Amino acid sequence: MASISNDDIPPTERSTLLHGSRLFFVMFGLGCSVCLGALDQTVVATSSPKIVSDFNALNQISWIAGAYLLTETSLQPIYGKLSNIFGRKVTILFSVFVFELGSLLCGFAQNMISFIIFRAIAGVGGGGILILADTIVTDIVSAKDVGRYQSIINAFYGITTVVGPILGGIFTDHVSWRWSFFINLPLGAITIITVTFSLHSPKQTALLKNIKRLDVTGIAIIIVSTICILLPLNWGGNAYAWNSPIIIAPFCVGVVGYALFGFVESYVAVEPIAPLAFLHGMSFYSFITYVPIYFQAVKGYSATMAGVALAPYVLGFSVATAITGQLYSRTDKVTHRLLCLIGSAFMTISFGLITMWNENSGPGELIGFIIIAGLGAGIIFQDVLLCCQESIEHKDIAITTSLLMFFNTVGGVLGNAIIGNIFYTKLIQFSSSLALPQSFTPQSVYCIQFLPAETRSLVIHAYSMALHSSFIAFIPMCGLSFILSLFMGNIKPSYSEENLGRVI
Repeated sequence: MASISNDDIPPTERSTLLHGSRLFFVMFGLGCSVCLGALDQTVVATSSPKIVSDFNALNQISWIAGAYLLTETSLQPIYGKLSNIFGRKVTILFSVFVFELGSLLCGFAQNMISFIIFRAIAGVGGGGILILADTIVTDIVSAKDVGRYQSIINAFYGITTVVGPILGGIFTDHVSWRWSFFINLPLGAITIITVTFSLHSPKQTALLKNIKRLDVTGIAIIIVSTICILLPLNWGGNAYAWNSPIIIAPFCVGVVGYALFGFVESYVAVEPIAPLAFLHGMSFYSFITYVPIYFQAVKGYSATMAGVALAPYVLGFSVATAITGQLYSRTDKVTHRLLCLIGSAFMTISFGLITMWNENSGPGELIGFIIIAGLGAGIIFQDVLLCCQESIEHKDIAITTSLLMFFNTVGGVLGNAIIGNIFYTKLIQFSSSLALPQSFTPQSVYCIQFLPAETRSLVIHAYSMALHSSFIAFIPMCGLSFILSLFMGNIKPSYSEENLGRVI
């Protein structure tokens, strides 16, 4: 990806700060766009078991998040650059429109294959939403007000992440899981209308010249590499043996591709920030995908109650990001390394405790362990973002934020594939020895409730053991994050009277 000089970057929205009603409407529109990103991560979590049950495709549950994350991940590294080339307004409108199109198609999907394709389309748009909303705030308000207005954006995100799992459960239980996607349409429409009429964007000239500056080579490498790694992780042990050439060959191509991408984008490397973001994504996205299966399959919760049970995780995440931001802006007594160590320790401990879950686990164990995991994940995510943003110039914020999000979500793609493979392989292994009715298939979580009581308890135990094996895989991910935190250096947040109250 070619570097961008100051002369290459067109005048941004920062040249005209917004005030009054225009600022209000833009902030409201950006808040709605953030809700889109937050909803996609949480509302679908509690709908997923019903979706795969309707399509008889439990073995493909990782693709519900994976297909979206695949395209989102592949395009995130360039959204920051796109916004510098074409302007924030055009880029975020494009992002929201494509996301809306994908969501609409998902709501009408008739089989798992089409659903996966439509999720991938939504991911093309989703890759830029959160990044651009955060960046636009730094353009439209003065530096001393950035913290105040980004706190508003964070509030939209926090509220949505808490409400999302519950909303997904309500739709699934009382209307249809399809409304988990239709709900995005009015929010996206508000964003498009408010941004179109309220956000100023300089006219772009030399469009063809700008297009030529896009990193087509880097985009192609990362898309192909991600697909080559994702496919064998989903197929291995299920469709093909792990030592099959069909598994080994694409995996090797993917690894080489990522190494090549790292070389091409060599200016990107910020060690160990990128690996920390990568590991955070592996645990975060996998957690919100597979914990709802535990609540619905093992505990027998409805989708609504599974959403309520997951809420402490996203609540803990939101609280932790807010506290970390406040520590960043109000004191220089803590270091970035210390915060990441604390967050990683919380996550490692929580996932170690979560492996103890079984059919008889009580509410205290469930809620307490989930809150600890959410707090740890929130601390790491916010601290890594702050640490990186603090060391760069304003003109590079969009690009740097997009790259951090890229490492976070590529971790999510691979984490979902790994955890999904472990879960489904173990589920088939544990259930294969059971005398089950021919009408029953482990592909459908919702079939469990129709089994005879004695058989049902055996199947629930099989699900519990399969999830136990999956949860164990979280521990080394979080443990490695703790180890990498030791090498961050003893860097303290910037602290000055000018920076007081600033939360990014």
